[in-house]
Amino acid sequence: MTRAEDTRERILFGAEEVVLRDGVAHLTLEAAASQAGISKGGILYHFHTRAALVTAMVQRLSSSFDADLEREGGLSGRPGAFTKAYLQATFGSSGEVAEGRQRRLGAAVIAGVAADPELLEPLRERFVAWQHALVADGLSPASASLVRLAADGLWFTELLGLAPLEEDLRSSVRDELLAHLDSALAPHPAPTASQARTGRGTRHPRGGKNAP
Repeated sequence: MTRAEDTRERILFGAEEVVLRDGVAHLTLEAAASQAGISKGGILYHFHTRAALVTAMVQRLSSSFDADLEREGGLSGRPGAFTKAYLQATFGSSGEVAEGRQRRLGAAVIAGVAADPELLEPLRERFVAWQHALVADGLSPASASLVRLAADGLWFTELLGLAPLEEDLRSSVRDELLAHLDSALAPHPAPTASQARTGRGTRHPRGGKNAP
């Protein structure tokens, strides 16, 4: 990492700290510079406006999650691998409530929404890309989307403090979702000859299961 890159990272980290400690209303270039321990001129070299700083925070959020997906094996190409990685990257591999890191990354979203919803466009684009990857992951689109919505719901409840789950229940929910993934990926046995003759276990185009 070059000196300029290191300084840029310090500024972004400082901006996140300001949002977490003081709220987004107090996020200014001066506050971020002070938190990072650099001059106002130093921050202007990297970010000319507050909007540019917030945009970089949002981009950092999505890039961090992409790195988590890769670390969890989401790019292996195996059926269901991306969906499982999405789940694990959100919940945390060991199931802990990743409050510090999770909130710090979420600070970028809070800052983006409060400053200008249009600044969230890069993150919207990443969510579209993640959804496309989930749909093409070898599961039914509904199963993959169910996992994504559950994971996103967990992230937002913890980010905003909306009745976040206790750790034991959180782990149980993750295990249930992993079991759902395993079931969705498991091969379904072909019907026996007897079932094929009687129609047992089949679903007819009109009516419900075993309908005449």
